[in-house]
Amino acid sequence: MKSLNRLLIFVILLATLSQAKTVYYDDSFRVTDKELSIWLSVDGAELRVRKNDRDDHCYIAVEYDKDECDVDVRFDNDRQELNVNVDHDHSLSDIGDKGDKLSAKIELALPHRPFIDFFANIKAGDLDFVLGDLSIRTFELKSWAGEVSVEFDQPNRIEMENMDVNIKFGEVKLRYLGNARFKEADINSGIGEMTLDFRGEYYNRSMARIDLDVGETTILLPEEIATKLKISKFMFLSNIHIPSWFEKKGQYLYSQNYLDTDRSLYLMISPGIGELDIHIE
Repeated sequence: MKSLNRLLIFVILLATLSQAKTVYYDDSFRVTDKELSIWLSVDGAELRVRKNDRDDHCYIAVEYDKDECDVDVRFDNDRQELNVNVDHDHSLSDIGDKGDKLSAKIELALPHRPFIDFFANIKAGDLDFVLGDLSIRTFELKSWAGEVSVEFDQPNRIEMENMDVNIKFGEVKLRYLGNARFKEADINSGIGEMTLDFRGEYYNRSMARIDLDVGETTILLPEEIATKLKISKFMFLSNIHIPSWFEKKGQYLYSQNYLDTDRSLYLMISPGIGELDIHIE
């Protein structure tokens, strides 16, 4: 009987030790200023960003393997700045080969009260942003590889000064960009498939520069917004489909309602090798 008990204790200890590699971190920071800066530097992760129900608190949770990954989360209360660093002991190619084993899981919930300047540099991962009803002033996202989804399900509370999305490789979906209320945006795609949905509640004039390298791109434009396009075709390697809703005048294309509304969208598109489909929704 004693031998059996010892065996059971050994099995329990072994199971405990095997599970101890997984570390869970979570914390909430109270934002006392009108501005909040967020800096993410991540090798690989499953990242989810949402609005926090608490309008003056920033919440973060991280799950990771401590033997494979180092995580450093710091909040500077004086500067009202959150820094998140996730560093793997392996190269980017190893992260891709081993999948979720080396990827941290990050949950980030943002308050709507402060003006938010958001900067993220993520080498690889599955990124999911739902950013409606926040006060985002700056949004910069750079990713080398993975699947990226950014959705503004509700209008941003302020005009966004600058939006910059640069994805080197993978599938990208940007939804309801009109709700982002950006003044200027830069959207760059390297190799892969991209969907840009510009529907939403525009409050003023918006301008976006779209640079495509290789792949298939679909652009959805709202019928009620005056839209002006300038498309710089890449020789004969760009296959472009434009609806009859647009009329060509010189080097520009204008929607039929361009002079009927003050809410306008100006897109400068540089398609690369592949297919560009523009639709009116």
